[in-house]
Amino acid sequence: MGLTKHPSETMNINQLFNLSSDLICTIDIQGNFKAVNNVATMILGYSTEELLGKPFLNFVYTPDRELTSNGITAALNGKVAVGIESRFMQKNLSSLLLAWSFLWDEEQQQLYGLAKGGESTEIMERSLNESNLRYQYVSRATSDAIWDWDLQNNTLFWGDGFSTIFGYDPSELPRGINSWTNNIHPEDHLAVITSIEMVLNSQETNWKAEYRYLKADGHFAEVVDRGFIIRNTDGAAIRMVGAMHDISERKKNLKDMKRVTDDLYKRNRELHEFGYIVSHNLRSPVANIMGIASLMGLETDVPEAVSNYIRKIEVSIESLNEVITDLSKILSSTDRTDTLSLEQFELTELVNHIKVDLKATINSSRAHITVTGGPVIVHSHKAYLYSVFFNLISNALKYTASDHPQITIGFLQQHGLLEISFRDNGIGIDLKKNGSELFKPYKRFNTNYTGKGLGLFLVKSHVEALNGTIAIESELDKGTTFTISLPNSIAQL
Repeated sequence: MGLTKHPSETMNINQLFNLSSDLICTIDIQGNFKAVNNVATMILGYSTEELLGKPFLNFVYTPDRELTSNGITAALNGKVAVGIESRFMQKNLSSLLLAWSFLWDEEQQQLYGLAKGGESTEIMERSLNESNLRYQYVSRATSDAIWDWDLQNNTLFWGDGFSTIFGYDPSELPRGINSWTNNIHPEDHLAVITSIEMVLNSQETNWKAEYRYLKADGHFAEVVDRGFIIRNTDGAAIRMVGAMHDISERKKNLKDMKRVTDDLYKRNRELHEFGYIVSHNLRSPVANIMGIASLMGLETDVPEAVSNYIRKIEVSIESLNEVITDLSKILSSTDRTDTLSLEQFELTELVNHIKVDLKATINSSRAHITVTGGPVIVHSHKAYLYSVFFNLISNALKYTASDHPQITIGFLQQHGLLEISFRDNGIGIDLKKNGSELFKPYKRFNTNYTGKGLGLFLVKSHVEALNGTIAIESELDKGTTFTISLPNSIAQL
């Protein structure tokens, strides 16, 4: 516990400091007053300015200074000094008998002093009433849930902030500690309980944990919880006070910032790759056109040569047009600026349309395509899913190791997702060698087959545009399985 913490924590500790009905002060290592609560100034009659920075023992009645000093020394040596009676000089020059307790805070390098009075009952009662009233006001106004746990009687008191933050009515909750533990998220429960038990069984006085706490509406709030432990003369924990602070919004903002940062990093990397692709793929046809144009200038008087050069230029221009078309596909597949237009359609019918488009290839290869788990109605971007299905099916037909390609498309709804699998008996992919390059543009792994290496890149881009993921399992000469997972909300089996 200390007075120089995070602003929100400092506010809560100062509130508890000033809400106490007892005289509380902190004393620095030189023995001077460092902080005093409102009760101290009320009982002793001094202003805060008259006490701060002044030696503590200077205010103790001279015959009682040795006893008080011995108690402070015991506290500095790690012992809890309790019930040390000494007379304290008030500003009106009268003395007030106080029972002091001292506790040294090694982390903050300061001594805590707490005193109860015996001679000024009227003042103490008035202070208690005012402190209780202040506590009620602060408990309602603070953005934290203040709590007080009596370990000896196993009772837990919640401040009004508990209802404001979590929606529970404290009067309807059990008074035991289970009113807290029962609402800790199951995944966080063991770690939180273990951490608080470790602190209680040690000689430490401060505890802190971050975890998820169940609200009355059924949602979990992200909270940071801080507590201060009060111990008896034997060092046993007898009471613990603290405050829970809802950090859900802060956590959400951090997650959003990380998502944006990761997305910017990914797009920056894609931009570099795209720049390399543009430079590499455009260089060859442009160089050819420039070379042919130069040669044409040397033989303009030979019609046969000019006609030959024109044909070569046309070939180079066609190659350049293909490159530009491919680059346009890449740009459109990675563009996330426009909102996708969605429509409702059935996936089995989509497969049937692709069968018609690939009919010649399917018949010539004598392929067999099977669909399981349908029908499935989705509300999604039809063109993207058509591209995904078309590329995966056409790849399975192309990279076949059999006279009778077998392609199985399965639909399965589980774990809150719609899973779409494409399994074939093709030549397979060496994932150890090529797995990291699999979904990059212009990557080809078998030169025995024609292609540009854009199909899987487009598949992954379109799946991610639909907030989905794609995974692959493959073994050489045995086949490949692609599994696409899409949000369950779009599927109706």
